[in-house]
Amino acid sequence: MRVTFIQPYYRNVWENIGLGYIIAYCKQQFQGELDVKFYQGNFDSDAEIVRGGIDSDIVAFSATSPCFPPAVRFAAAIKAENPKVKTVVGGWHVTALQEKALNEYIDQIVVGEGEQAMLEILQGRDDRIVHGTALPFPDLPWPDREAIKNHRTVDLCETMNGKRTTSFQANRVCPTSCVFCAEKTMTGKFNRRLNPIRSRSVEDVCAEISSVVEKYDLTYFKFVDATFDISPDYVIDFCREKIDHGIETEWECLIHASFCTEEMFYWLKESNCNQINVGCESGSPRILKQIKKGTKVETIENVFRWARNYGINRRAFFILGMPDEDRDDLHMTEELIDRIEPEVVGFTILCPYPGSQLYDHEKYRDQDWEQTDEYSNDFWRNNAFTNQELKDWQAYFTDKYSDKLCERQDETTFERLNV
Repeated sequence: MRVTFIQPYYRNVWENIGLGYIIAYCKQQFQGELDVKFYQGNFDSDAEIVRGGIDSDIVAFSATSPCFPPAVRFAAAIKAENPKVKTVVGGWHVTALQEKALNEYIDQIVVGEGEQAMLEILQGRDDRIVHGTALPFPDLPWPDREAIKNHRTVDLCETMNGKRTTSFQANRVCPTSCVFCAEKTMTGKFNRRLNPIRSRSVEDVCAEISSVVEKYDLTYFKFVDATFDISPDYVIDFCREKIDHGIETEWECLIHASFCTEEMFYWLKESNCNQINVGCESGSPRILKQIKKGTKVETIENVFRWARNYGINRRAFFILGMPDEDRDDLHMTEELIDRIEPEVVGFTILCPYPGSQLYDHEKYRDQDWEQTDEYSNDFWRNNAFTNQELKDWQAYFTDKYSDKLCERQDETTFERLNV
């Protein structure tokens, strides 16, 4: 069977670890021969992608909301050349919208985690909506990095910032319930009994890291987990295992401020952690409570102080335009940034993606998601600011903290306006 996997173009380039897991699982479980191809819009031209899909039995797309429109265009172009090709789309967008995402060019959609669902499609299942199964994450094979051409993103990172970098995943299911996030759309809402966090052993994680570091000559790696610090003990155990494994490579992770302890930062430093990334979101206690962030301003300050004391770089993410956020709240955000003094900072205008609690289908059903990215959009407004006023605030923050901007945001030109 000939199967082509496609990751449409997106402004921010990373390897598709999710497809790597799906391909590895299907190769392991499928009873028959699989001829797998992979294309990524950041490296392959539209013409190459269409040509690559035409002679396939199945073409499967991985699509977030910004990637869904080009996925549909590719599906239409491929079917125009070969109507017999079965087209499948998985990812956050179709998982959130389900039947609302179906159209004449998409034969099937995968809802939720894709490993078992994709295997069943390869085995002949033809339901238009195929619900995924939450498999035990520790039992899955490592992602097939050769299939997803991981070397291309590693080489690109080296070209862009001098570090040969790739990503790993340690857990599935995020324990938080932030209203702006669609993470739980894919893996389900956390529940200690019914949907607990599914964690790989730190031994298995380090074994994979060691193998990939050697294969791709990595000088840096990061975790894609929405919350790597699911518990301080897990982080400490990982750090110790990394040291015992002799893995000296620098690394970074995304952490939740409320799950940290000072001891954790000692071990992060000992294991050569270069940077922590923290979704602070706001400096306003009122807004943090409204968005169900599950943390407090003083907790954020503690985390940034601990990391600084141990010499770990700190990256802070902030979202502008929470539903009731006003001028006073934004000034509190500014004051928090000045107190914690992060080495790197990024400012995003809130986007109500499908799957988040802020999404309203009747309001946004015709939205062109392709025109949004992780930093900006042209349509969101809250109860205090128009979209342009939010962009003005974003310009104000990026101008004030221009020496701290993360790489992607630093490349973006913002109109400088006074607010």
